[in-house]
Amino acid sequence: MGKCEKSDYKKEFCALMDKFAYRYSRWQVWNDFLTMSAISLANVVPGPEKEKREETYLSVINSYPKEEQEVFPEMLGIVVQALSDNPEQDFLGSLYHHLNLQQEQKGQFFTPYHISEFMSEIQFPGTGADEMPEGKGYISVNDPACGAGAMLIAFANVAKKHGINYQKQVLFVAQDIDRTAAMMCYIQLSLLGCPAIVVIGDSLAKPFPHPDNEMWCTMFYYLNQWRFAPGGEGEKQEGSVDMAEGGTATVSLEHPSGNIRLLEGTDGQLMLCMEPAS
Repeated sequence: MGKCEKSDYKKEFCALMDKFAYRYSRWQVWNDFLTMSAISLANVVPGPEKEKREETYLSVINSYPKEEQEVFPEMLGIVVQALSDNPEQDFLGSLYHHLNLQQEQKGQFFTPYHISEFMSEIQFPGTGADEMPEGKGYISVNDPACGAGAMLIAFANVAKKHGINYQKQVLFVAQDIDRTAAMMCYIQLSLLGCPAIVVIGDSLAKPFPHPDNEMWCTMFYYLNQWRFAPGGEGEKQEGSVDMAEGGTATVSLEHPSGNIRLLEGTDGQLMLCMEPAS
């Protein structure tokens, strides 16, 4: 029996995008996809923006007929599968360029993943506990021009190779002035299980934290924010998931776009996955 052919997730995603070609621009479909996917991932936990974001979600999805509404969860499902099969990539960033959506007039060019990986690797001279700052139980990393998140994704994967559980021991902070880029970053960091704060705003004029900026926190940030309190002595939030080594964590939360679940992979890494609504 021959080897199974590897899925071409870019091709599958583009085929779904083509279903909208007769009526909408790629730019509109791409941004609507990002908006709804980000809201689907953000609203699995309570927050001050939940109701407003839910209204935005319904406004966007209801602008499409029912048969087209059903395509968006399929698109998110492909992103989930792509990152699950290979977490060492900037899937949305590369797809963004593949679709020729990058805004060259703004000088927008995303750093290739292998360059991001190299830059991350040189930050790790040791392994495991040797990398932790004295007096802290975690590492913090900030990218003030995050794009789709390649640098932070690479940092997470390199940290893992050095024996650091980035899902518990790394705090990711990302910021970008471009909303489209920030949404891509938020979706990918969410799906990879990064405790992250993603900020939309000018890093030079209004660096994080700034009250004028729009802020998106991943589910894994909410699950782990007690770890990042001064001295690491914060308290777990009610309903948080036990992410102990070797444990199994499954959270099922229903959303209009489908059922979002938190599952443990074969390598012990926790991932968010999407099951389309029936």
